[in-house]
Amino acid sequence: MKKRVQRNKKRIRWASVLTVFVLLIGIIAIAFAAVHLLSPKVNTSQKSSQTSRQEKTKSTVPSSSSQPKETKWLTGTNENQLPILMFHYVTSRADQLPQDSNNINIVTFENELKALKSQGYTIVSGTDAQKILTTKEKPSDKMVWLTFDDGSVTMYTDIFPLLKKYNMHATNFIITGFVNKAQGGILSWEQIKEMKASGLVDFGSHTVSHPDLGTQTLEAQRTELEQSKADLDKNLNQQTNMICYPAGGYNQNTLSLSTELGYKFGLLDPGRNGAVAQAAKESDGLLTLPRFRMMSSTTAEEMMQMIQPATDYNEKNK
Repeated sequence: MKKRVQRNKKRIRWASVLTVFVLLIGIIAIAFAAVHLLSPKVNTSQKSSQTSRQEKTKSTVPSSSSQPKETKWLTGTNENQLPILMFHYVTSRADQLPQDSNNINIVTFENELKALKSQGYTIVSGTDAQKILTTKEKPSDKMVWLTFDDGSVTMYTDIFPLLKKYNMHATNFIITGFVNKAQGGILSWEQIKEMKASGLVDFGSHTVSHPDLGTQTLEAQRTELEQSKADLDKNLNQQTNMICYPAGGYNQNTLSLSTELGYKFGLLDPGRNGAVAQAAKESDGLLTLPRFRMMSSTTAEEMMQMIQPATDYNEKNK
C-alpha cells in the first residue's frame, strides 16, 4: 500500500513538470508570433527593385580611373603664335599624281610626323586653332596646325592612316565642285564623312572650282564662297567658318564677302599675293593667316627650323 502511494506521487510530480514545460513552450510561441506581427514588413519585390537600381547605378557611373583625362590649357600673357603647315598631296605611288613640288613622298611625310611627335608637339584641330588664335589660351607652348589643300584622294589613302597611327589631327580644304564629279584623284563625300567621323580630320572651304578669287568679279566670288560653304554645311552637318583662298588669291571684296557669309578664318598661300611664310597670330587678321608651304624637298629638319621661332615666343609668353 505504501509503495503504491509513492508511485502515485511520482506520477503527479512528472505530470506537473510536463504541464509546466508545455506552458513554457506555448508562451515562447506566442511571444515569437507577437514580435513577428509587430515588426515592419519588407516588401521583397521593392527590396529587389532597390537592389537592382543600386547595381544599375554602380554600373552606369564610371570610376574616376576610367574617366578620360582632359588636357589642361595654359594661359599666356600675350597673343599666341601658331605655325600653320600647308600641304597638298602625299603618296607612296610615283604614278598616282603628277610629280611636282606639292607631291610629297610618304616616307618624307611620315618622318615629319615622327619629328613633331618626338619633339613633343601638340598637333591641333581646326577648332583648337581657332581658340588659340582668338584667346591667350594654348594647349602647349609647342603646337602646330596641319592643313591640306585641294581634297586630294591621298588624304584618305595615305595621310589618314598615318594620322590614326600617330593620333594626330589635320584640316582639309575641299574644292566642293570636284567632289563626286569623276574628277581624278579627288575625295568622295563618303571618304570625307568617314574621316570627319573619326575626329581626326575637319574640313573647310577651298571654293567650288578653285579660281584665284582676287581676279574674279564680286558676283563670281560670292558664288564660289557661298556655294562651297553650303555644300560643306549640307554634307557634313556643320557651320563652315574656314576658307582657304586658292593660290592665295584674294582682294578686299573677298574679305568683305567672307565676313558677310559667315567665314571667320581665312588662310593664305605663302609667297603669293604678298603673303610671308611665318607663324600665324591674331594681329595678322583672322581672315589673312599666313602659313608655311611644305614641298617635296622640305626635310623634317627644315620643318622644325620653320616652327622653332613660334615655339620660342610661346615659351616666353607665360
